[in-house]
Amino acid sequence: MKPPMLVTGAIIINLDKVLLVKRAREPFKGYWSLIGGVGAFEETSDPQEAIKLEVYADIKCAFNPQFFKYKAETYSEFDLRTVVLYFYGNIKSSPLINQEYVLEYKWVPLPEAVKMKLGFDHQDILNEFLKSGLKL
Repeated sequence: MKPPMLVTGAIIINLDKVLLVKRAREPFKGYWSLIGGVGAFEETSDPQEAIKLEVYADIKCAFNPQFFKYKAETYSEFDLRTVVLYFYGNIKSSPLINQEYVLEYKWVPLPEAVKMKLGFDHQDILNEFLKSGLKL
């Protein structure tokens, strides 16, 4: 069995809404999800810098991350095991999507987002975030 990949995920919050993006690539192509990925670890070993790079690559915005939690995730349909480091924070400008990675974006009230069918385990992590009571 392959070792798990280290991945970052961004819970971007603005006025009790979370930013969701529709993925342009597999896995979960066409699904709404949080921004995140593994690619930035090719440029840095610092997870906080990695998530800033991922957010900028997807929506051309600076992200101010604070660590939320880590979570082990397995997706047998993609033969994929990950350890995801989730960060939360905000962005100061309007997203400008990179269509190589993102088809579109939308701001969704957090209670509605946890009811959506999202890619990866993002419903679960958003539900945990909602229950945590953390605010920006």
